[in-house]
Amino acid sequence: MIGPTLPQVGGLLSFVLFLTLGVRVARSEGSARRRAVVAFVGYVIAINAVAGVTQIDNWPFTSNTLAVGRMREDHPLSWMVFRGVDQEGREWDLDPQSWSPVFKSILQNWLTRRYPRLDGDRRREAGRFLVARANDARARLHAGRRIGFDRILGPLACGYWWRLPRTREAPEGEFVSIRIYRLEYTLAEIASHGRIVRRELFLELRG
Repeated sequence: MIGPTLPQVGGLLSFVLFLTLGVRVARSEGSARRRAVVAFVGYVIAINAVAGVTQIDNWPFTSNTLAVGRMREDHPLSWMVFRGVDQEGREWDLDPQSWSPVFKSILQNWLTRRYPRLDGDRRREAGRFLVARANDARARLHAGRRIGFDRILGPLACGYWWRLPRTREAPEGEFVSIRIYRLEYTLAEIASHGRIVRRELFLELRG
């Protein structure tokens, strides 16, 4: 059996210290409590800064890694768009955090790689589950409530991908299905046409 690596041990120790400082805040009073709060906040800021500068994974302290890169203009790209379909057949954009805590990109990969391997019953079960999750998010958004990562902290929550626009509009009635479209394009095509030039229906999931 392979033992823990040095970064893993360091991550464990930093988390234990985080918990220890938190317990100290909870148990102290008066001026001692103020000193404990200052130490706790200072430690959280410092350990997050270290994780960000070193880019070393140190859960739950984020490294704030950015997905960046340079791509050829003619390199083919693919992306999926999720739309809820109401009882009148109208399509609505689905907020990318409707599947939280599962990221939209992870769901996209699962639908591409694993979903086709399921038998008929399991496909229907997966469809019912995803439509139900979309309707849970729809109901909260329609009521003016938050979903996803900002459900508790609101604008103070750490976002997911900047490239994913949020969708606040949601119908009152339930979705009966989810249509998933595959977008295929190149950077050169977007620069030339100003829009996605190829779109096809990849899958429709029903509740």
